[in-house]
Amino acid sequence: MKHILGAIRWLLLFACLIWGALQLNGAVFAAWAAAGPPSANPEGWLFVAGNRLAWAGASFLAGAGLFLLVRERPIGRFAAGLLIAAFLLVVFPYAREFVATDKCLDSGGRWSDLRCVR
Repeated sequence: MKHILGAIRWLLLFACLIWGALQLNGAVFAAWAAAGPPSANPEGWLFVAGNRLAWAGASFLAGAGLFLLVRERPIGRFAAGLLIAAFLLVVFPYAREFVATDKCLDSGGRWSDLRCVR
């Protein structure tokens, strides 16, 4: 049983690291699309880059937290802290979009393609 838990620990860590690397790659691409070639919506691409960056950080933190969580009984404070931070980073892009949308609509604009159109 101990060997299976060890394999699960490493599998979770590598899966989270690979997913985080893919999200980080997406964040770099979105930032490049916002600043690089002419784009019809650079603000939207920058918004996507921030979201992807938060999800990459959440994936890295979740991987480390799960790696420690599977090893430790009872649950350690550090592992719980990493998982809570990962959860907050996952929620952050949705809260950011909600606040930006609400601010845009309150000012009389309309929210379209991740940007405020006035």
